[in-house]
Amino acid sequence: MELDGAPILNVASFVNTGMDEHADKLFAENVNKNLVDFDEYPATQAIHTRCISILADLWKVPKGCKAIGTATTGSSEAIMLGGLAMKKRWQERMKKAGKDIHKPGPNIVFGANAQVALEKFARYFDVEARLVPVSVESKFVMDPKEAIKMIDENTIGIIVILGSTYTGEFEDVKGMSDL
Repeated sequence: MELDGAPILNVASFVNTGMDEHADKLFAENVNKNLVDFDEYPATQAIHTRCISILADLWKVPKGCKAIGTATTGSSEAIMLGGLAMKKRWQERMKKAGKDIHKPGPNIVFGANAQVALEKFARYFDVEARLVPVSVESKFVMDPKEAIKMIDENTIGIIVILGSTYTGEFEDVKGMSDL
Protein backbone atom coordinates (compact mmCIF):
# COMPACT_ATOMS: atom_id res chain seq x y z
CA MET A 1 0.00 0.00 0.00
CA GLU A 2 2.94 2.36 0.35
CA LEU A 3 3.04 2.64 -3.43
CA ASP A 4 -0.60 3.73 -3.64
CA GLY A 5 0.09 7.38 -2.89
CA ALA A 6 0.54 9.78 -0.05
CA PRO A 7 -2.60 10.15 2.12
CA ILE A 8 -1.80 13.79 2.80
CA LEU A 9 -2.33 14.46 -0.93
CA ASN A 10 -5.71 12.69 -1.04
CA VAL A 11 -8.17 15.52 -1.63
CA ALA A 12 -10.65 13.44 -3.61
CA SER A 13 -12.31 11.39 -0.89
CA PHE A 14 -14.33 11.91 2.26
CA VAL A 15 -11.75 10.67 4.76
CA ASN A 16 -9.26 12.26 7.09
CA THR A 17 -5.68 12.01 5.89
CA GLY A 18 -4.01 12.63 9.23
CA MET A 19 -4.82 12.67 12.91
CA ASP A 20 -3.80 14.57 16.00
CA GLU A 21 -1.37 12.63 18.24
CA HIS A 22 -4.10 12.27 20.91
CA ALA A 23 -6.44 10.70 18.36
CA ASP A 24 -3.64 8.35 17.24
CA LYS A 25 -3.12 7.27 20.86
CA LEU A 26 -6.86 6.79 21.46
CA PHE A 27 -7.16 4.74 18.29
CA ALA A 28 -4.13 2.58 19.18
CA GLU A 29 -5.53 1.89 22.66
CA ASN A 30 -8.88 0.74 21.27
CA VAL A 31 -8.16 -0.84 17.86
CA ASN A 32 -8.49 -4.37 19.25
CA LYS A 33 -11.91 -3.75 20.84
CA ASN A 34 -15.25 -4.49 19.18
CA LEU A 35 -16.90 -1.30 20.37
CA VAL A 36 -20.30 -2.23 18.96
CA ASP A 37 -20.47 -5.21 21.34
CA PHE A 38 -22.37 -3.42 24.10
CA ASP A 39 -22.41 -6.52 26.34
CA GLU A 40 -18.63 -6.70 26.36
CA TYR A 41 -18.07 -2.92 26.41
CA PRO A 42 -21.02 -1.35 28.27
CA ALA A 43 -19.37 2.08 28.39
CA THR A 44 -19.87 2.34 24.63
CA GLN A 45 -23.62 1.85 25.13
CA ALA A 46 -23.62 4.77 27.57
CA ILE A 47 -21.76 6.96 25.05
CA HIS A 48 -24.15 5.84 22.28
CA THR A 49 -27.22 6.65 24.38
CA ARG A 50 -25.79 10.03 25.36
CA CYS A 51 -25.11 10.92 21.71
CA ILE A 52 -28.72 10.06 20.80
CA SER A 53 -29.91 12.25 23.69
CA ILE A 54 -27.72 15.15 22.54
CA LEU A 55 -29.09 14.86 18.99
CA ALA A 56 -32.66 14.61 20.31
CA ASP A 57 -32.14 17.85 22.23
CA LEU A 58 -30.58 19.48 19.16
CA TRP A 59 -33.58 18.49 17.02
CA LYS A 60 -36.06 19.60 19.72
CA VAL A 61 -37.66 16.20 20.35
CA PRO A 62 -40.58 16.97 22.70
CA LYS A 63 -40.09 16.17 26.38
CA GLY A 64 -41.63 12.82 27.25
CA CYS A 65 -40.99 11.35 23.80
CA LYS A 66 -38.48 8.54 23.53
CA ALA A 67 -35.78 9.39 21.00
CA ILE A 68 -34.35 6.41 19.14
CA GLY A 69 -31.29 6.17 16.97
CA THR A 70 -28.25 4.19 16.07
CA ALA A 71 -24.59 4.80 15.42
CA THR A 72 -23.14 4.13 12.00
CA THR A 73 -19.63 3.67 10.70
CA GLY A 74 -19.98 6.47 8.18
CA SER A 75 -22.23 8.72 6.17
CA SER A 76 -22.99 6.15 3.47
CA GLU A 77 -24.34 3.70 6.04
CA ALA A 78 -26.31 6.48 7.70
CA ILE A 79 -27.83 7.44 4.35
CA MET A 80 -28.86 3.82 3.65
CA LEU A 81 -30.48 3.40 7.08
CA GLY A 82 -32.17 6.80 7.01
CA GLY A 83 -33.44 6.18 3.49
CA LEU A 84 -34.82 2.77 4.46
CA ALA A 85 -36.60 4.31 7.44
CA MET A 86 -38.21 6.92 5.16
CA LYS A 87 -39.21 4.23 2.66
CA LYS A 88 -40.77 2.05 5.39
CA ARG A 89 -42.77 5.00 6.79
CA TRP A 90 -44.01 5.82 3.28
CA GLN A 91 -44.99 2.16 2.68
CA GLU A 92 -46.94 2.03 5.95
CA ARG A 93 -48.73 5.29 5.12
CA MET A 94 -49.64 4.12 1.61
CA LYS A 95 -50.86 0.71 2.81
CA LYS A 96 -52.99 2.37 5.49
CA ALA A 97 -54.54 4.55 2.75
CA GLY A 98 -55.17 1.44 0.58
CA LYS A 99 -52.71 2.56 -2.08
CA ASP A 100 -50.22 0.55 -4.13
CA ILE A 101 -46.61 0.71 -2.95
CA HIS A 102 -45.18 -0.71 -6.20
CA LYS A 103 -46.72 1.45 -8.92
CA PRO A 104 -45.58 4.11 -9.34
CA GLY A 105 -43.32 3.43 -6.34
CA PRO A 106 -41.42 5.75 -4.01
CA ASN A 107 -39.16 8.65 -4.96
CA ILE A 108 -36.64 10.82 -3.15
CA VAL A 109 -35.67 14.40 -4.05
CA PHE A 110 -32.19 15.88 -3.68
CA GLY A 111 -29.84 18.23 -5.48
CA ALA A 112 -27.48 17.01 -8.19
CA ASN A 113 -24.70 18.19 -5.86
CA ALA A 114 -25.52 15.60 -3.19
CA GLN A 115 -23.20 12.84 -2.07
CA VAL A 116 -23.15 9.84 -4.41
CA ALA A 117 -24.37 7.59 -1.59
CA LEU A 118 -27.85 9.09 -2.07
CA GLU A 119 -27.95 7.85 -5.66
CA LYS A 120 -26.67 4.47 -4.48
CA PHE A 121 -29.46 4.30 -1.88
CA ALA A 122 -32.06 4.96 -4.57
CA ARG A 123 -30.58 2.35 -6.90
CA TYR A 124 -30.07 -0.35 -4.24
CA PHE A 125 -33.51 0.03 -2.64
CA ASP A 126 -35.73 0.68 -5.68
CA VAL A 127 -36.46 4.34 -5.04
CA GLU A 128 -36.68 6.79 -7.94
CA ALA A 129 -34.02 9.50 -7.54
CA ARG A 130 -35.29 12.92 -8.55
CA LEU A 131 -32.28 15.16 -8.95
CA VAL A 132 -32.77 18.89 -8.76
CA PRO A 133 -30.35 20.54 -11.19
CA VAL A 134 -27.81 22.94 -9.69
CA SER A 135 -26.24 25.92 -11.43
CA VAL A 136 -24.14 29.02 -10.98
CA GLU A 137 -27.37 30.93 -10.24
CA SER A 138 -28.22 28.52 -7.41
CA LYS A 139 -24.61 28.64 -6.11
CA PHE A 140 -24.38 24.94 -7.04
CA VAL A 141 -26.90 23.92 -4.36
CA MET A 142 -30.50 22.77 -4.54
CA ASP A 143 -33.07 25.54 -5.01
CA PRO A 144 -36.11 24.80 -2.79
CA LYS A 145 -38.48 26.30 -5.40
CA GLU A 146 -37.20 23.81 -7.98
CA ALA A 147 -37.23 20.90 -5.50
CA ILE A 148 -40.87 21.47 -4.52
CA LYS A 149 -41.91 20.96 -8.16
CA MET A 150 -40.62 17.36 -7.98
CA ILE A 151 -42.59 16.31 -4.90
CA ASP A 152 -45.73 14.16 -4.96
CA GLU A 153 -47.51 11.72 -2.65
CA ASN A 154 -44.85 9.10 -3.39
CA THR A 155 -41.97 11.27 -2.19
CA ILE A 156 -40.38 9.60 0.82
CA GLY A 157 -38.13 12.55 1.58
CA ILE A 158 -36.33 15.66 0.44
CA ILE A 159 -32.64 15.71 1.27
CA VAL A 160 -31.18 19.09 2.15
CA ILE A 161 -27.39 19.23 2.36
CA LEU A 162 -25.42 21.14 4.98
CA GLY A 163 -22.05 21.19 3.29
CA SER A 164 -22.36 20.52 -0.44
CA THR A 165 -19.89 18.09 -1.93
CA TYR A 166 -18.95 20.64 -4.58
CA THR A 167 -18.46 23.81 -2.56
CA GLY A 168 -19.22 23.19 1.12
CA GLU A 169 -22.19 25.58 0.73
CA PHE A 170 -25.24 25.02 2.99
CA GLU A 171 -28.61 24.48 1.32
CA ASP A 172 -31.65 26.47 2.47
CA VAL A 173 -33.19 24.19 5.14
CA LYS A 174 -35.64 26.83 6.39
CA GLY A 175 -36.63 27.81 2.84
CA MET A 176 -37.35 24.16 2.02
CA SER A 177 -39.26 23.66 5.25
CA ASP A 178 -41.36 26.80 4.70
CA LEU A 179 -42.54 25.51 1.32
